[in-house]
Amino acid sequence: MLLAASLAPAVLGGCYAYTAYVHDRPSPGMVVEVTLNDRGRVLLEENVGPEIWSVEGAVASAGDSSFVLQVRRVTGLDRNTTRWGGEEVMVPMSAVRELRERQFSSGRTVLLAGSLTAGLVGLIATTSIVGSASGDGGSTNPPGPPGGQ
Repeated sequence: MLLAASLAPAVLGGCYAYTAYVHDRPSPGMVVEVTLNDRGRVLLEENVGPEIWSVEGAVASAGDSSFVLQVRRVTGLDRNTTRWGGEEVMVPMSAVRELRERQFSSGRTVLLAGSLTAGLVGLIATTSIVGSASGDGGSTNPPGPPGGQ
């Protein structure tokens, strides 16, 4: 049970990918990753910190020139990430270098499921989780006296 709980984040995270969002503005409810341009780093520095590369979260609302993001994660220029708890930050569209939408990835899911299955088969094959096919067939009779008498 503990193993399943510890693998859950990897399994769930492995099933999604970020793809380029080609529309003019995001829709509420979408989960997006916003890569900031130079102007965006300056505009959002007071809200999310200095030297930020990208901000990830769910879109709470969207207007013509900006949107409100419930921030889940911030990635710095040094690629270090900081988790957030859904705090809302207004992001002007003029601050956006690239907008990518989080979408289900069937290819990643198949690859992850195959890897987990192979790992589980390997674990079972190398441990005594399953009984051995060889042996005395489960007999509970004690062995006879030495010399077969």
